[in-house]
Amino acid sequence: MTRMSRCRIAFLLPGGEPWVRKVVADLVPVLTSLEGECVFLSEGPAARDLGGAWIELDGIDTNPAFRRMYSSYTVAEPSVEESRREFRYCRARFDEKFSLEQVRTRYQGWMKQARALYRLVQPDQVWIWNGVLYRGAAFAASATQMGLPVFYAEKGAMPGSWALDPRGTNGASSLLQVPEPAPEPGRVTAMRKEISQWDQAGRSAWGQPERMKAEELEQLREKAAGRKVVFFPGQVDIDSNVICFSPHFRGSGEALDFLVRNLADEYFFLVKPHPMGGVSGEDYREIVGERGFVIKDIHVLDAVEVSDLVATINSTVGFEAAVRGKPVFLLGRGILSERSFVRQWVPGQPLEAQVESWLGEYVSKRDEQEEKAFTWAAFLMDEYYLFLEDRERLRKRLSRTVSCARNEADHRFCLNLDEIVTLLSPLSPEEQAAGLQGRDLLRLACRKARKRVRGFGNTGEIK
Repeated sequence: MTRMSRCRIAFLLPGGEPWVRKVVADLVPVLTSLEGECVFLSEGPAARDLGGAWIELDGIDTNPAFRRMYSSYTVAEPSVEESRREFRYCRARFDEKFSLEQVRTRYQGWMKQARALYRLVQPDQVWIWNGVLYRGAAFAASATQMGLPVFYAEKGAMPGSWALDPRGTNGASSLLQVPEPAPEPGRVTAMRKEISQWDQAGRSAWGQPERMKAEELEQLREKAAGRKVVFFPGQVDIDSNVICFSPHFRGSGEALDFLVRNLADEYFFLVKPHPMGGVSGEDYREIVGERGFVIKDIHVLDAVEVSDLVATINSTVGFEAAVRGKPVFLLGRGILSERSFVRQWVPGQPLEAQVESWLGEYVSKRDEQEEKAFTWAAFLMDEYYLFLEDRERLRKRLSRTVSCARNEADHRFCLNLDEIVTLLSPLSPEEQAAGLQGRDLLRLACRKARKRVRGFGNTGEIK
């Protein structure tokens, strides 16, 4: 079995999310088997039992010596694009609580904090869960400035899947640079069979209610009264998919309103609100009026089945629809952008003409479009996604695609032992353990310095 050199990964993640914890449950033993290790960075204490060393990011900021150390660092100012992105996120999440200058200052503060942590932990790589916004984006930017490889993790569009990408998530991922693969009959057939099994089990990328019976689906179709059904899945408006990759719509409500106003009455809308979205079912009902209905507890595959078109900003539902023979119309950018089996909205041109053109083209070439979608799905499954509980696949991916050679720039940004002592000396042993997860963190830092931590003195000095 291929083994890594001793590789350390700093992994910034939301430690309390059950799905992320499942990923980590696979990751830790696989890294250990490959002679690697992970240091988890999280905003709260939820990462303490993930199976590796951990640092609570908010906790370390209670240490005034640590704050003084990194406040003197110099980091590059956020770009105009970064500033606008973060400002948009803060306005969506916190209303008008922060000014642009406050957002920029906080972003730079996080970059400095990240730089200090990287100097202390000394990772060979930095992994960030959904790291294209907020603190994750700042930590990624700081790692890049220090010459550390950055990988972005996110939940995938297939059941039980997740991605580890060197460029970004969703509309910033490396998938947008991948040419459309040529169809291979064997892979297409295998993918069709796999998706059929998912359908029989009611499996989706996200948790769903029970599937409807055939007669219930027929009743749904009858409500459309012969009109074309457009399925619109709601999204989380403060998620990076919307903040970063929806340049024309600030959220799901705005996007749906655009569709309703610009498509004729022959289109009937089926809307499924996102359970964590910022738009309520009542708000959606007000938008569609008599031209559709809103169902919170419908299985996404049932909604896809009764639809004639799936219109979305960039939800993973678009992928689930494409591999089930439905035309997909995108209003933003995502993992399906640049694919020939979906259609991207072109601003400035009449929407209805674009939709009608796409429906006509799709129906006339349905078999070809489905084959392309299955081919893309096979690529994702075989070469891109990782899957929960498939530790052998994860082991092969880490061995094959993630370089864990020692970072050549390590000596330029390591904290030396004197800096560590200076950082911790104002604190008592109890404060060290609470604020900096004392022994774990010092053990990591001093291992690199080839020192041993034998204990803390009364003044907090390293003996």
